[in-house]
Amino acid sequence: MEQMLLLLKAGGLAMYPLLLLSIVSWAVVVERFINLRSSNFIPKNLKDAKALLLAKDLDGAFKVLSLDPTPFGKTLYLLLENHIKHGLSKRELMDIVRSEIDLLVPKVEKNLAILSTIASLSPLIGLFGTITGLIKVFRSFSLNQSETALNLLSAGIGEALVAAATGLAVAIPALFFYWIFRIWGNSILNKLEEEAIEVVRAIS
Repeated sequence: MEQMLLLLKAGGLAMYPLLLLSIVSWAVVVERFINLRSSNFIPKNLKDAKALLLAKDLDGAFKVLSLDPTPFGKTLYLLLENHIKHGLSKRELMDIVRSEIDLLVPKVEKNLAILSTIASLSPLIGLFGTITGLIKVFRSFSLNQSETALNLLSAGIGEALVAAATGLAVAIPALFFYWIFRIWGNSILNKLEEEAIEVVRAIS
């Protein structure tokens, strides 16, 4: 804790917003690891439902999916409901699939904009800290007292380096996890679309 306080002091005012951005960034990372899982989107009983559909037991599959709380389970339930009650064609069912999957995109990409913003903003704040540190460096040359000038010179250089390094230290993980979750989310959406296509083929 003492070292953290010394680091904050050494980096100047830029360190405080960078610390806040770092906390927010890691909070988003933890939240995405918890919530961005296939099991949160794909029904656990999907295999059972597909087996019933292949056996042409639409009512049985309908009942199985009606008990599933996942977003994709509700989408498949909606498909079966429209097919059973309204006799929609394969093309019409696929239009529903695409619309429903589009509605899931915000849930899959939740908070990714925050990571992207932090990745872009942190280096700029670090650069601001670098500039304020350099200002202290140049100010030290205007002083006549050599001891005070040397103290300001070392403090200014230290502030510039610490702020720049901290800005990058916050931005790099944020950008890394942003792309990890983007790829992960796209993989989940592709999987959902593939599963939906299989269901549509089985019921139509």
